[in-house]
Amino acid sequence: MANRNFPSVPEPVKNIVLIGRTGNGKSATGNTLLGRKMFISRKQAEGVTMKCEMYRAAIKDGPIINVIDTPGLFDLSVSAEFLSKEIINCLAMAEEGIHAVLYVLSAKNRISQEEESTLNKLQGIFESKILDYLIVVFTGGDELEEEGQTLDDFLREGCPEFLTKVLRICGGRKVLINNKTEDNGKKAEQLKQLTALIEDVGKLNDGKPYSDNMHRKIKVKICGFAYY
Repeated sequence: MANRNFPSVPEPVKNIVLIGRTGNGKSATGNTLLGRKMFISRKQAEGVTMKCEMYRAAIKDGPIINVIDTPGLFDLSVSAEFLSKEIINCLAMAEEGIHAVLYVLSAKNRISQEEESTLNKLQGIFESKILDYLIVVFTGGDELEEEGQTLDDFLREGCPEFLTKVLRICGGRKVLINNKTEDNGKKAEQLKQLTALIEDVGKLNDGKPYSDNMHRKIKVKICGFAYY
């Protein structure tokens, strides 16, 4: 007779970090991943202190995920000192390493120099290896759907050189989502697309998260970064 008293093996948890400019839909994208509204939109919460936040969810037929939101962390108005402090907080939340970084852009807005600055800051702190974990998420799928456009149509109309390069480096990992949809079938399909891309990142990196003595190396680096 089988022994039923073996200790259960804990489910592996994937740490997903959201980055991008305020107003691009990071919090809404985090809520789409979680399947419930947990992150508060900064547009709807004036005066709320900017800080990294994390919530956990178990995806049906998928992994358990920690979703870490970095609200406004890479905005041009954010001081280097504040950025350094919150990056350390983010790393503490992603203790086992980062399994994927969702770089959130909006298909409703022109992709600006500030978006490029976000990526430059990200690479400045985490080095170019972080691009192996990058997934580019475009929000505003509702507007493109109304206009009868696809994501490829949108990018053909005006994709900055830096974004073309990033998409090439990260293997074209991109997805368009509609965070406003109430259609459960659409929600499930979007979640499936996102989790498939997260799985692709895992396979590319042999299942290893971005860590490599991450805490020690990056903490040393951002102590200097704060004085730039």
